[in-house]
Amino acid sequence: MGRIGVALLACLVLALLTAVPTADAQSPEPRVIGGSDATASQYPWQAAVVWDPAKVGGNDFDRQFCGGSLITPTIVITAAHCVYNTDPEDDSQLDADDVDVILGRTTLTGSDGVEHNVSATAYQSNFNPITLQNDVGYLVLATSSAQTPIQIASVNEAALWDPDSLEEVTGWGATAVAGQGRFGSDTLQAATVPIVADSTCGSVLVYGSEFDDETMVCAGDMANGGVDTCFGDSGGPMQAPVGDGIYRLVGITSWGDGCAQAGKPGVYTRVAGSVLSPAIQSKIEELQANPRPPSSGVNQPVQAQPTLTPRDPFAKCRKLKNKRKRKRCNKKVRLALGL
Repeated sequence: MGRIGVALLACLVLALLTAVPTADAQSPEPRVIGGSDATASQYPWQAAVVWDPAKVGGNDFDRQFCGGSLITPTIVITAAHCVYNTDPEDDSQLDADDVDVILGRTTLTGSDGVEHNVSATAYQSNFNPITLQNDVGYLVLATSSAQTPIQIASVNEAALWDPDSLEEVTGWGATAVAGQGRFGSDTLQAATVPIVADSTCGSVLVYGSEFDDETMVCAGDMANGGVDTCFGDSGGPMQAPVGDGIYRLVGITSWGDGCAQAGKPGVYTRVAGSVLSPAIQSKIEELQANPRPPSSGVNQPVQAQPTLTPRDPFAKCRKLKNKRKRKRCNKKVRLALGL
């Protein structure tokens, strides 16, 4: 689950073993821990977000750094931190020609499914890379996908994410924080996690003020841990089963403190809540009407760095798992504070 934990610049990108020098130090984060093999036919909307082979070397498994969900034939929703400052060449906003989207594939090194070029990238204009509020990004496909999209849950389906409701999370992320599974799974993984009450997630013993109950929702086994999204799963779906093989999208893998720890559930973007739902729908309509980036080649939106508000702005940087990103996080916080 894109777990840059509570961190600034949560770009979760797994270390690319065969990547080009400019990208090999980055690492996609979140992958499903405690899950089991799943298939693209079970979750046909599941997308693998991969570096374009012209920019980063290796096979499709090596190049995968985030997940996503097909929500229209041409739009994949992901985490904003998968788009924000993740360009493999200069760490600027991800350009459309830097990224591809794979749909309909179970095993990334397999040959099934389709790898789509991307014509535009975007994220919610009020995304805050410091707090990870409004962590929603978009990838516009250059050609339509034949895969079945997933519908975002409506605000009147709130019972789907009530406390203790069981959700399914999927991705190719890390299956362990150390050892053989730390680089992710070549085959799609799925796991079931219960929703954690907002009051619990926002308590001082869990995430405190770092948890925003308007734009975030938590899920995981509070008592035992052991099941969670992890590095490389960022941007992927948290989906609620509604019967007869039908699901609703209720969350996007966003961040967390470590992976699968007791007392530290995964945090997901609350895409179906009353705050983000209308904003997402508006952005989808905008992208469908104007699907391509401006002639300058700069993807939208381009915006000023959000104001830092945490009492200890460096606290989030300390939770980043990747040393390079932790160093960059500290540098950006200092610049933002004028230090």
